[in-house]
Amino acid sequence: MKKILLISLVIVLSYQTVEYNTFDEPFAKHLFYLTSASYCSEQHIRNWNCGKPCKELKPITDITMFINATNENAGYGAYHPETDEIYLVFRGTLPWSITNWIEDIDFIKTDYPYCPNNCQVHRGFYYSFLGIQDQVLTTLKSLTKKYPLAKITITGHSLGGALAHHALVYLATRGFTISKFYTFGSPRVGDKNFFTYVNQQLFPGPKYRVTHNHDPVPHLPALIQGFHHVNQEAYYKDFLLVIHKKVQLCNDSLKEDDSCSNANLVDLSVSDHANYMGYDMTLELLTCQ
Repeated sequence: MKKILLISLVIVLSYQTVEYNTFDEPFAKHLFYLTSASYCSEQHIRNWNCGKPCKELKPITDITMFINATNENAGYGAYHPETDEIYLVFRGTLPWSITNWIEDIDFIKTDYPYCPNNCQVHRGFYYSFLGIQDQVLTTLKSLTKKYPLAKITITGHSLGGALAHHALVYLATRGFTISKFYTFGSPRVGDKNFFTYVNQQLFPGPKYRVTHNHDPVPHLPALIQGFHHVNQEAYYKDFLLVIHKKVQLCNDSLKEDDSCSNANLVDLSVSDHANYMGYDMTLELLTCQ
């Protein structure tokens, strides 16, 4: 009996280890280049002319922009022939206006129609997604029709991470199979029911929210306001002058892992918010506007 229990424990631990270590660091860097490109002007994105990110990721084809009601680029859909992947990429707040965005953020929740468990989500993030929801669906339908065997990856940075969460739920509930989901510096999106629904029922597969050092955005809106991150945090903590020395995969739960980004007493570094996977998006952003 003891042998059976021991074998069972080893199997369970082995399974947890496999799930826990599926974070793909080179792929995450690949995706951060994609999100960095999303901050460029529409013309630069369509021409795939955005400095280092675009040079690293050639060839990207079938680029379709998501444009919201105020004519701001909210992201794009694209296809990568070398990996046979469809990307849905969501843009965040421009780095030079992130401080104002942090100061102006509210904590108002609204009911969420795509969740069966009486979920509530941040109203502003949800309304932002509604402004591009139909475009996202139309773009994905077009890309999957043209590339029916391609895997679908969703990613976003900052506010774009929040939009990516809504895209994940919206598209998954419409029958699309999402292969991978990575966000960078994403704020919290929904309440504990949203957390449970996304993690356990809707998309139990690998999904990562990458956080960096003292980036303030992942701590907004606040836990005490009833907002929660979905799993799983991949945390990069700088050591002295060495950036992104090693990733820490966090033991996520409803309260979040106090040994990862939630351990910091103060998180006010806007520069950390613009710098992920060893790449500072502000270095080339001004040249592609």
